[in-house]
Amino acid sequence: MGIYKIYKAGLYLIAFFIVLMVSIYILFGVVFMISDIPSASMEGTIMTGDKVLSTRYDADAENLKRYDIVIFNRPDVPSEIYIKRLVGLPGETIVVKDGEVYADGVKLDNSFINEPQSRRGDGTYIVPEGCYFFLGDNRNYSKDSRFWKEKYVPAENILARSRFVIRSSSKTCIFCPLTLE
Repeated sequence: MGIYKIYKAGLYLIAFFIVLMVSIYILFGVVFMISDIPSASMEGTIMTGDKVLSTRYDADAENLKRYDIVIFNRPDVPSEIYIKRLVGLPGETIVVKDGEVYADGVKLDNSFINEPQSRRGDGTYIVPEGCYFFLGDNRNYSKDSRFWKEKYVPAENILARSRFVIRSSSKTCIFCPLTLE
């Protein structure tokens, strides 16, 4: 009788771990994404070496808003995953001029950038339907939509919306929200 109880307890333990592993796989494969930030393109908001928690379930056209920080596959090199700030929405005309950014003639908020933006990348960008235009917060050092051959990110390349810095390399912030609100 004792061996039967040990055997039964072992089966329950194995079943528990299988359910746990499947749950974790679903949770991080469908609902959440954790990313290491490898570059300085978002510095000022997200530092090199930070870990970011993002949500996958709401990274669609209905939920994306200007200024969201988004993780996506770069259109020129789909195997590369980038994190940038969403600036241009489908159908908009984005003008980058004299250190400022405009969407359909309206000056956009630049309060999250660290230093005045250089004129490198100045131009007019017409965002096609179903696509988005992205800029890094560290504009003078960011390889973003202004410099790619394919400047616009199709909606199907969007992977997740970044929500929190869960571990800051600068130790200034743990579980800090990534929002302008």
